[in-house]
Amino acid sequence: MTTILLTRTEADILHAAAADEGRLHFATTVKPASRKRLVGRLLRDALITPPDAPDGQHRLTPAGYRAIGLTPPPVAGATSRPNKKALVLTLLCRDEGATLAELIAATGWLPHTTRAALSQIRSGGQPLTKAARPDAATAYRILPLPPAARNRARRKADTPARALTVDTGSEPQAGVPTQATA
Repeated sequence: MTTILLTRTEADILHAAAADEGRLHFATTVKPASRKRLVGRLLRDALITPPDAPDGQHRLTPAGYRAIGLTPPPVAGATSRPNKKALVLTLLCRDEGATLAELIAATGWLPHTTRAALSQIRSGGQPLTKAARPDAATAYRILPLPPAARNRARRKADTPARALTVDTGSEPQAGVPTQATA
C-alpha cells in the first residue's frame, strides 16, 4: 500500500470537500496556475474524480477520504454483491440441503467449479453429507457439529503448540542430534 503525503493546503482542501459531500471547492484567492497544479496532483494520485458529473465538479474518491483519515461514505443506490461462498453455505445448511443443480443455478458457476467448492468445504472441516432425495436427486448437506465437538475444536485452536518429546532410546534416530557423554 502506498502512502500519499499531502501538503497542508491539499489536506485542507480535501477536508473541506469531505464536509461538503465530496465536492471540491477552491478559495477565490488561489491562483489559476496553483489550482491547476493541485487538481493535477490530486487526479494523478486518484484522490479526486475527473469532472464528469453533470455539475462539472471534482469529487473525492474513496482513496481521497482515506488519505485524510476518514472512511468513505457508502455509495447511494449501490448494492453489494452477495458472497457466493456464503450463499453456498446457506443453501447447504438447510434441512433439505441442496442439489448440485440448485447450487449451480444459485451461483452461476460451472459444475466442476461447484464440485470444487464442495470439496473445499469438506476439506475445510465441515461435515458435508450426501443423501438421495425422494425424487432421486443427490442432495448435499452440512450437518451441525455437536456442542462437544465445537468446544473441542475451539480448545484445540486456542491452546499453544506443545513441545515435542524425543525418544531417548538406546539407538540414535536419523535426523535427531545426539549428545556425547564423557
